[in-house]
Amino acid sequence: MVRKLSLEGYDRSLISRVLIALVLISSILFYILNYDRIGPLNIKNLHGNGGVDTWLRVVFRLSCAYLAIHTTLFWMVFNPVPGVMVVLFRESLEVREHPSQGLEKLGTFSSWTLILFGASMLLNGLISIGVGVGIEIPPWLIMSGVSIFATGFASAALTALVVRHVIIPSMVDNGEDLDHMFKPHEHVMHNLALVLLSIDLLLGGMVILWELISLSLIVGALYLIFAEFWAIKGAGYYVYEFIDPRPKFAPLFLSGLLGVCLISFCIGLAISEIREDYPLLAAFAILLFLSFSVRFRDPSTR
Repeated sequence: MVRKLSLEGYDRSLISRVLIALVLISSILFYILNYDRIGPLNIKNLHGNGGVDTWLRVVFRLSCAYLAIHTTLFWMVFNPVPGVMVVLFRESLEVREHPSQGLEKLGTFSSWTLILFGASMLLNGLISIGVGVGIEIPPWLIMSGVSIFATGFASAALTALVVRHVIIPSMVDNGEDLDHMFKPHEHVMHNLALVLLSIDLLLGGMVILWELISLSLIVGALYLIFAEFWAIKGAGYYVYEFIDPRPKFAPLFLSGLLGVCLISFCIGLAISEIREDYPLLAAFAILLFLSFSVRFRDPSTR
């Protein structure tokens, strides 16, 4: 199905770009200024005391890391079957299916979420191995593991929410085929990443700190910048129609997307805080959030 997007004589690209640049710069400054406020992290809570609890974390995290690597390489990049994407071509304003190949399949925000998920599990899994064999882990490396975990959780929450409540309903309304949205690699990006990161938050001891909140905005802003370069200098299309910076209300809409990045982070932050004193309540909150976020089945199936 081919649709036409009207710009109605407006081009808000400059406003959108300045907005994104300001968000990125202010977010980086916020992270730098608040980094020293983070106190020493309890490595035993994050990685265990070197016994069985540590090695259980190692097995879980490295298994998740392998799932992310396998999905990225073998189910996506090296898979000869083209990926199905409905994209907006910048010049023609056509919205139509585009078969993606190789590294092009990593141009979606979902793919960035997958990479962050895998990086978090790999880094924290390796740190857990270090704890298990008695190596002294430098504080900056522990902080890096927590930072990438918090960023990955926020990205996974955002991805799941947007896919379930924006992208899939839009595809249903437009009569598009949903089969490709429920293939194994799509499940890992849209659903399992959030589920497994939630398990690491609830049972693995990972934490989400308010001082890291700007990391979610940094990732969101960097992706929007990448998407603009990809549309202008790369393949000539936007992976998502709603990230085109040119329409009249694009600056407001992109601000809303960045706001959702913050909300996604705050969900993880709230659960992390609740878990400290009320672990059962935190478990209920995670289950409730997951039930509202992930979707493993085509909504049209019975």
